Amino acid sequence: MTGNSWEQAIETVPRALRESRDFVYGLILNFALIGGVIAFGWSLIEITFIYLIEIVIINLLFFFVALFTPQPVDGLDGDSWDEEPTPLQPVALIPPVYWRNIQFVLGNAIPAGILVGAVMRPVISSYGLNSGLPVSVRLAIASIVFFQLTRVWRHFIVDRAYRHKSPGDAIDFAFAPVTELYLMLIYVVAPVTVVLASIAFAVGIDLNSRAVLLFYLIPMGAIRAWIGSLDPHTDDFEVSIK
Repeated sequence: MTGNSWEQAIETVPRALRESRDFVYGLILNFALIGGVIAFGWSLIEITFIYLIEIVIINLLFFFVALFTPQPVDGLDGDSWDEEPTPLQPVALIPPVYWRNIQFVLGNAIPAGILVGAVMRPVISSYGLNSGLPVSVRLAIASIVFFQLTRVWRHFIVDRAYRHKSPGDAIDFAFAPVTELYLMLIYVVAPVTVVLASIAFAVGIDLNSRAVLLFYLIPMGAIRAWIGSLDPHTDDFEVSIK
C-alpha cells in the first residue's frame, strides 16, 4: 500500500466510523436484546418495555435541547419565525430558551406523547412494576441514557453547536424512533403475530419460547439499522406526527 493510500485510509476509516455510529448502535442494541432473551430470559414484554423507554428518553432529551436552538425552522412562516427570537433565561447557568421554541416543541411533543403513551400503557400494565425492575433491565436503560446523552453532546453541545441549529433539527432526532415504532408496528409486530398465530394454530408451537422472539427481533433490528443509517438532517425520510 502506497503512502497516499495509507493517508486516504487514515482519513476515511475514522470518518466512516463517526458517520455510522447510529447505524452501529442500532445493531448493538438489537444484539443486546437478543442477548437479554438468551442470558436473562427476557420476554417480549420486557423487550417492548425497554424499547419504549428508549423512545421516551430520546424524546425528552431532544425536545429539551430544542428549547435552546435560536435559528428559525425551515418552511415555517409568521412573525415569530421572521424576527429575531426573544430569549428567556430563568437560570443563568444554562443557555436561554425561546418562547417560539416552547410553542413549537409542545405542538410536536403532545401528539408524539399520545402515540407512545397509547402503546406503552398496555405494556406497563402487562409488565407490572410492583416488584421493581430487574437489574438487567436497569442496566439496559442506563446504557440507553448514556448513549443518547453522547448523541446530544455530539450534535448540539460540542462547540455550542445549538447556536446554529433550529428546534426542527432537534425534533428530527426525536421523531426518528417514533418512525421506527410506526414501522415496527405495521411491518413487524402485526404481520409476524398473524403468521405465528396461524402456525401455532396449525402445528401447536409455543409462542412464549425464546426462539419465537427472534422472528420479531431480527426484522426489528433491520429497521433500526436502516433508520440509524439515515441522517435526520437530510430528506432521506420525513416524519410528521401532526
